Amino acid sequence: MSGLSKQRYLAILSSGVFAAFSPEKLNKLHQEVGDYLNGYSGQLDLTERFNLYELQFYLALLTNHDVEAKSYLDRINDQFAGKPSQKIMVLRLMYYEACGDMKAAVNALGDSADELRASRRLATFSRTKQDGSPNVAEYIKNLNYYLNLQPSDSLAWAELGDQYNKVGHYDKAAFCFSEVLLQEPNAYNIFYKVGLNLYYQFLQDYQDKNDKKDKVLASLALLENARDNFLRSVEISDTYVKSWVGVYVVSGHSILDKLDNNKALAGQKKVTQFVSETRQLHQLSKKRIIQLEKLQSEDELSKFLEGNF
Repeated sequence: MSGLSKQRYLAILSSGVFAAFSPEKLNKLHQEVGDYLNGYSGQLDLTERFNLYELQFYLALLTNHDVEAKSYLDRINDQFAGKPSQKIMVLRLMYYEACGDMKAAVNALGDSADELRASRRLATFSRTKQDGSPNVAEYIKNLNYYLNLQPSDSLAWAELGDQYNKVGHYDKAAFCFSEVLLQEPNAYNIFYKVGLNLYYQFLQDYQDKNDKKDKVLASLALLENARDNFLRSVEISDTYVKSWVGVYVVSGHSILDKLDNNKALAGQKKVTQFVSETRQLHQLSKKRIIQLEKLQSEDELSKFLEGNF
């Protein structure tokens, strides 16, 4: 029976399935593995024993037995003392994070590029608080730390962009997605995200009652940049409907009427060209959305737009 239990526990470790267990199931497994180690640890070979130590370390953290987790971490660390190990670094970071000591976790990383993987794991672990609620500020901080070490990680840039979007830092989000495009120049979905965040930034900055020339031109620049990113997206993928929706929304904004009626701006060639080109895109994008989504009426179009931008 002990052999079957051992294989089961090792399979649970290798699959990582325990991370999705309910609290009740975690507590039961934690007790089982602890009892097994107390009774059969001496019968295990070195690799099996330390694999089960690792499993029990995870289970102890997940069931809030921090002192026990530290004891298993110390055993693993003592066994591999003096040998560089990414795994031990990651286990330490997990322990620090579980104890809420993120300063110790960051200090443990140091500046070595060899710790990149551990740094990325640290960022991932900091996504949520101990109660399971989002921890966006901490996650953003650790993603930035990681990207200072590894600025070529496009996935991390995209993730950081999504986090900045969540907290309304649309300018920073657009910058992050632009970093992705440096490595993935044909990523039409990322051009969409740049355009979307620039449009949201435009909405933050734009004041309909403000007629000052400089303010209006600054808003216009954001809107034009958003439009151009949506257009680049559909240039790469003509069937990407999200970006067609972006073009449609931008080309129907009330600022176009304001530019027409502003005497100080209406005579500027750049402004009149933007207004003319953008108005033409409104009907084109509408037609493309209707085609792609097979919409039958204006009501269907309105409902579709409400749920997709």
